[in-house]
Amino acid sequence: MLELKPIMGLMFFTWILIYFYHLVVYSLGDKKHINQLVDDLAKEPEIFKKKHYISMVSIGAGGLFSYFCIVYPFIRHRRRNKKVTFDLFMWLNWLCFMLSAFFYIRSF
Repeated sequence: MLELKPIMGLMFFTWILIYFYHLVVYSLGDKKHINQLVDDLAKEPEIFKKKHYISMVSIGAGGLFSYFCIVYPFIRHRRRNKKVTFDLFMWLNWLCFMLSAFFYIRSF
């Protein structure tokens, strides 16, 4: 188990860098990125944009990205973007969120 800690730490650090880069892109970048994410994953994108327009600007867009990462396995069936890279990216984000929660809870 001791040999796994450095490897797991390196994997977690790598994921954090990639995740935070995308979080900044969605939060502070061009609005087209969050619009594309909502169009791909929301059940009814136009209604979602009208009801939750405030969460699609600035820091709220980063929270929306995190939300879609966490619920991705449950909304995967309605994605419109069928790219393997997008699917892999979202699955890895979900896995890292779940592992982080597991290890956090296990630490108590």
